[in-house]
Amino acid sequence: MASCTATVPDKDVSGDNLYGAFICDQVYIDYFWNTYGFNGNKDYWDDGFGWDDCCNTDLPLARTFNSCYLLTYSAEDYLNDRWDAPQNVLQWGRRYVRENIDNLRSMCGDGSFIAASFGGGLVELYLGCFYNKDVPGRAETLIHEARHQGGKPHNATFPAGSVFGAGKSGADSDWDYQGAWTFGAGYLWWFYAEGARTTSAMKERARQRGNLVIDNAFATHPGFSI
Repeated sequence: MASCTATVPDKDVSGDNLYGAFICDQVYIDYFWNTYGFNGNKDYWDDGFGWDDCCNTDLPLARTFNSCYLLTYSAEDYLNDRWDAPQNVLQWGRRYVRENIDNLRSMCGDGSFIAASFGGGLVELYLGCFYNKDVPGRAETLIHEARHQGGKPHNATFPAGSVFGAGKSGADSDWDYQGAWTFGAGYLWWFYAEGARTTSAMKERARQRGNLVIDNAFATHPGFSI
């Protein structure tokens, strides 16, 4: 990458080889680029981030496209993204993302920072998102940041023992706050339970990540696990 570097983890484990086999069709490239907030942001996705090599899953753009594919097609009835019951976040999650994020940018960050949400639909993704998270985890990040754009900031500090930093701001008070951590973990839960066009290994990784969020990102533990 032009001004920052990263080590590419095992792409079989992360799911990038699995989903990367689909995203190179021009129909998908055009859909993701025009739907999920990339359009108009070429300057934030070129110079080593993948704009001129968008099928290369070593690079951030293709790795983000992989998460867009998972987000778009993991519901069995993926064309049905209505809000009304009995719909679940696996179905309407992609709609929620596309309606709340319209300015998606890639940045270096410090190698560990995942993402940041600003006003007006602007979300920045960093190296930690592209290379420290697997494909389901990146889809979770999009859901998480979309929830911030939907008007839900974090409202608590992380609990004792949290892997996210005990006592630091950035947690949600509880599950019922229906904040970004609830939406992200809820998406992973539904993906684990009913995800389509994927593998059992990807579902298991989603379950593990969902439980990590449940155990570490709420000031008051929800009292359950996936």
